[in-house]
Amino acid sequence: MATLIDTLRHSHDWAIDRIHFLCDKNEEEEYQNAYAIQLEFNEWLDPNIPEHDVFSLEYQGDEEDEN
Repeated sequence: MATLIDTLRHSHDWAIDRIHFLCDKNEEEEYQNAYAIQLEFNEWLDPNIPEHDVFSLEYQGDEEDEN
């Protein structure tokens, strides 16, 4: 089972890789898509922020799962 840290690292790396992939296409629409991802992950990608507060909730399941 993946840990929260593994999941966060995967999401961070995906964002960086996706931005580079889209920019490498050298198309205006893909630049806009890359910029949208950058805006969404802006706080995570800022090297001037040494730590981030991350809140995580444990999955409790549905009532149907308990039966």
